Amino acid sequence: MPAGAEPSPPHEPCPPDEGNELVAITALVIVGVLFLFLLHVLGTLRRRSSHKLLHAVVLGAYTLSYMLASYTLGLMQRSDCYFAEFPVWAVCLLMLLGGTDNLMACNVDEIDNWKSFHMRHLVKAGLVIYIVSVFGDHAPEYKIPLWLILGVNILQSFVRIKSMRMASKSHQASQTIKPIADYMEHEKQLQLASSERPNPTSMKGYRYVVAGEHRLERYLKQLEDVDDEQRDRNKKLVKFTTVEQIYGCKGRLLGSERDLRLKDLCLSMALAKMLNRRFSGLKLAEADLEETKDLVFKGLLGEDKRHERAFRVIEVELGFLYDLYYTRYPYLYHKTPYLALCLPVLMVSFCSWLTSKLFKEKQQYEPGSNVPLDTTLFLMFVVTFLEAFQLCLHMTSGWFKVALILSYVNNRGLQKIACFPHRIIGFLLRLELLRPWEHRLGQYSLLQNCKSTRRPINCLHYVTLCLVNKAKKGRKRGKLAKLSEQLKQAVVDSLVESNGHLTNGVRSLRNNGVHEQISWACDGKATHTILVWHIATAICKIKLDAAMAMKGGSCLSKYCAYIYKCTTRLDAPLSESNKKTLELSELASTMSQYCAYLIAFAPGLLPDHSFDSTSMLDRSIEDVSKLLASLKGAKTMEAKCGEWMNMNNTNENRDVRPVIQGVRLASQLTKKIDDVALQWIVLSDFWAEMMLYIAPCDDAQARAHLDALARGGEFITHLWTLLTHAGVLERDHVGPMSAV
Repeated sequence: MPAGAEPSPPHEPCPPDEGNELVAITALVIVGVLFLFLLHVLGTLRRRSSHKLLHAVVLGAYTLSYMLASYTLGLMQRSDCYFAEFPVWAVCLLMLLGGTDNLMACNVDEIDNWKSFHMRHLVKAGLVIYIVSVFGDHAPEYKIPLWLILGVNILQSFVRIKSMRMASKSHQASQTIKPIADYMEHEKQLQLASSERPNPTSMKGYRYVVAGEHRLERYLKQLEDVDDEQRDRNKKLVKFTTVEQIYGCKGRLLGSERDLRLKDLCLSMALAKMLNRRFSGLKLAEADLEETKDLVFKGLLGEDKRHERAFRVIEVELGFLYDLYYTRYPYLYHKTPYLALCLPVLMVSFCSWLTSKLFKEKQQYEPGSNVPLDTTLFLMFVVTFLEAFQLCLHMTSGWFKVALILSYVNNRGLQKIACFPHRIIGFLLRLELLRPWEHRLGQYSLLQNCKSTRRPINCLHYVTLCLVNKAKKGRKRGKLAKLSEQLKQAVVDSLVESNGHLTNGVRSLRNNGVHEQISWACDGKATHTILVWHIATAICKIKLDAAMAMKGGSCLSKYCAYIYKCTTRLDAPLSESNKKTLELSELASTMSQYCAYLIAFAPGLLPDHSFDSTSMLDRSIEDVSKLLASLKGAKTMEAKCGEWMNMNNTNENRDVRPVIQGVRLASQLTKKIDDVALQWIVLSDFWAEMMLYIAPCDDAQARAHLDALARGGEFITHLWTLLTHAGVLERDHVGPMSAV
């Protein structure tokens, strides 16, 4: 405002009805900015948490934002009275519609409707431009920053539309995925014709594409009908960056073993683009090559702590894959890398400028005398904070780091610069804000939850007219279990031992010398086998807890797991052998309940048809409920389990129901294997093998893993990804008595 000028009036006098309308507009704008806050913050946490409430809030804010913005902008446009801050509010609502860079869409199906989003946003942008044009003259000091913010927001919306188009099925298949599939087919032919095998340690020979896949089609055309000498010359004409180039960089920033994580970041990017072929049903040409298996078995798993690097690479890769479909980062860095940072930097600058102008305007009024201005200042402060937060997300994202590494690798001048710029780049590359994944496993216990009904959820189902899914009987999620290093190591050890030949548990039984006694329990489909062994594992765990409670004196059953976690206490009443047994029991129980969780809540990720898995679980829940009801004399679960095993007569041996077979298996485990520690070695080894066995899936089921990423991700998706890159695309179809 010019010096000496009188401050503009807060608003025009209005009739009572119009005043109520202005109050409604104010309240709706505040709710809109709250939605913007939720989408920025919780939208970022969406792929890092499987909490259902978080996902429900994000979905609600995302869905209602269009209706709220449309209604509020309509009220502003037709209102006879106004606040001078109307244009600022309208721009805030448009920022809500533009969404955030880290949340482009809530589900995969929505991406293919990008034209619908385009039309809706054009209409809303037109309304905002009209409001800024009409009401902007009443507050001329805001016009310049407002128009600048509006311009950047329109650019962000354009990026979102282009990002959704780039992630759509038609564009992905023709422009992104197919060129990589053709390129990998070409590389396979080169590998077959070459006598030199790639080195999985130095990555020499692994020409997986990190960046520049849009140039692959032109590159392949240049290689048609040319000899070897011309091929070498033509490769220089089309530039794209490969994993081999990244790991071969001798610059100070990437030259040491300490910087292996930075190179692995680029490997994760390349693997994500290769994994993307599974969602389009394209052939993985390199799957049957020996060097593909070497990449995982001799490369990622070739260190002493083998699981750490492998799962770190996979976690980051799945983060990139999530971004390819659900965020705007890929388009920003694929098309215009510098625009990726320019847009948030400009938005933060312009929002800060407008906030400072509002603050100066506020200083000319008595405190509390101009509520609309106070509200606008608060809203702009929140919006500026959110844009700054988004800028931080950009700078800590894997996309920004890969862009920095690519610039460094492809620019020899950068590799020769002084130490201080190196430290700046190194600092930016090592910035971490959020973990890639929550590192937790869903849990479900059939014995404990067979009678659960969850009436509040069912009431919500009817109150919301089926908007909330009805909870089925016997399906209550257990407390999330931490994904321990022991569990990851157990799975990796089983994978290394199998050498890529996955069986349904018979290998572990044979290795532990119990194949002849209990191999019958592996005779069935995956869901049936999981339920049989889940029941048996639960019964054995109940008996173990009871036994330890008796031996340990003060160590009651419900504290067994807690005491194991506190083994550093010198007064813990458990011997070393009991601690080891308890460790194995916790490991086996966690894997068992996770596999049961997949049947109950994510059957689409399992090899069997989801309808078959769901139906079998429903029948098993009914069977367990009837068994519990029939044992009225037994008071404790331990006593009931004992009676179940005593009922295991000849007639029941012919019963193929999972529950009955699970009781029979528990009886044989406890009676035919005297050593309790060996019982749990058998169970833990079986479950490690089973988790690998159920991980592979065909391309038709692969999209279920993509949907799971938007719900927080699943550990089985990590295993499926690891097996895919090892060339293990299917499991061995062997029976329980087959030789392995």
